[in-house]
Amino acid sequence: MIVYYYRNADQLSPERLEELIACLPQQQQEIVARMKSHRHRCEQTIAYIMLCHAIKSRRIRIADTFHLIRNFETEHLTQRYLKRNPPLWAFGEHGKPYITNYEGIYFNISHCNEAVAVAVSNREVGIDVEGRRKFSDTLLQRAFSDEEQKVVHNSGDPQKDFACIWTRKEAWFKYTGTGILMDHLKTTETDAKATGCVISTVPIFNADQGHYDFWLSYVEKRR
Repeated sequence: MIVYYYRNADQLSPERLEELIACLPQQQQEIVARMKSHRHRCEQTIAYIMLCHAIKSRRIRIADTFHLIRNFETEHLTQRYLKRNPPLWAFGEHGKPYITNYEGIYFNISHCNEAVAVAVSNREVGIDVEGRRKFSDTLLQRAFSDEEQKVVHNSGDPQKDFACIWTRKEAWFKYTGTGILMDHLKTTETDAKATGCVISTVPIFNADQGHYDFWLSYVEKRR
């Protein structure tokens, strides 16, 4: 599996964004055109370029047993990977996209205020990225198991631990392609285990600011 993430996507200038959009395949241009905010247009465009980069520059590694997680550098935002046979999308019943013109390659995309991320694998995959976020006791009680609630309540940084656990839940539902099912939020870990899946979580550290910016969680079948 390859996972790329890109920080602060909305800092891309409008001029540079339009240059990149003009190089996207028509399907992707239409998807981006439906985005209302500059940030969402940046996220969609960058995520698609990361997908193309993963497929075309490191395709052999997609089938490797280890997980490659990389910060996607701004200099990689080029048209190079968009020119020949770009991946085309179709959408499942609940809106999860899949690739139609590359056999045996699966992907998933996520974004939050801090970053946009894409996971590419040779098997079905789900990914979620999440930064620190406020939460209510009502949501905690409704969505978290008793053990997960204890982790948050006993934490020295509740927002951090809430985000870490929440991103595992979202990654699982993105793997299944169903969207969030409230009656299964408390059983995410056992549901994943029962189907032979592994949920992995990686904290992304910001060396400049000296703290963790966000958490990446991704789901695959056990190899």
